[in-house]
Amino acid sequence: MQARIRSMVALLVAAVAAVALGAPGPVHAQATIVIDVLDGPDEGFNDPGAPDPASVAGGNAGASLGDQRFVAFAYATDIWAGVLDSSQTIVVGATFDPQPCEAATASLGAAGTNTVHRDFTGAPVANTWYPAALANALAGADLAPGNDDIDAFFNSAIDDAACAFPKVWYYGLDGNPPAGTIDFVSVVLHELGHGLGFQTFVDLNTGAKLNNFDDIFMLWLENHPTGELYPEMTDAARVSASVNTGNLHWVGPDVVAQSGGLTSGRHPTGHVEMYAPDPQDPGSSVSHFSTALSPDELMEPSFTGATHDVGLAAALMQDIGWSTSSSLKTTADPAADASSSDGGGNGSCFIATMTGSPTNAQ
Repeated sequence: MQARIRSMVALLVAAVAAVALGAPGPVHAQATIVIDVLDGPDEGFNDPGAPDPASVAGGNAGASLGDQRFVAFAYATDIWAGVLDSSQTIVVGATFDPQPCEAATASLGAAGTNTVHRDFTGAPVANTWYPAALANALAGADLAPGNDDIDAFFNSAIDDAACAFPKVWYYGLDGNPPAGTIDFVSVVLHELGHGLGFQTFVDLNTGAKLNNFDDIFMLWLENHPTGELYPEMTDAARVSASVNTGNLHWVGPDVVAQSGGLTSGRHPTGHVEMYAPDPQDPGSSVSHFSTALSPDELMEPSFTGATHDVGLAAALMQDIGWSTSSSLKTTADPAADASSSDGGGNGSCFIATMTGSPTNAQ
């Protein structure tokens, strides 16, 4: 069985100053992530325009604007490829097209898994949706041949003088965007995180599971006052948990084990707070770490500046089944044993905003 819903996490940005942070270079890749450029001639990643001088100074030697976009995107994919193991090539379909752009707010782009899959051979947990890239890694096979694993698009209007938005893209690789620019690598890193699995497929308006099945992300979401995990809850209880600010926790063992560096947003048990504002923030609630975390994390909804460090997101990827070693990790199910059979799945829609001060990124 397979149903298909386009999976996206949209991104908006407000016209406020960004704060630059230091950025490590990409490490040796354990996975292979390739970019499937879907733009036409002379636009997007194929834009023949002159390269941005500031981005050249920041280490991006692309010969044209389109080349610089590709180089920066590839730099971000290399960072994630160095974190994760997979024998299966991860394909990201990518475009640069004009998106909404106003004086105070502009859409930056969106990304998400293209399909989700369950009960495939090698699935650690039965009756549970996995995003395409992770499902392929666990199965040791491409479960949706001919389909990109992640879809991503970004706003070319940010570089267009006709856009009223006062910032432009920075394609440098040094994590040090000049004033008045937006660090593209940081945005791509964040969005690829969603496409690789940092997202639930629960309909947060109703609390309903996707086609009545759990997803791998929700297995580690806990409403701390009750101790209930997302799979155990009624639909109504999941909606309530999604607005239980400070009490919706990630309880996966890898994140818990690596959360000791947090000075806030961490429970004494090691649980890490998830983003659960009341009222809900559509497209951002639940599928991000809480804004209470300190130091800041890449996968928070509030983006205070450039960062090329995936941080605790790497531990969360381990919790949902990704391996960062030579053999694939089997994810424990806190509620049920795993089984496997042939199967397929679908993605779900996500919208996020980037507004206010400091700049918010979802």
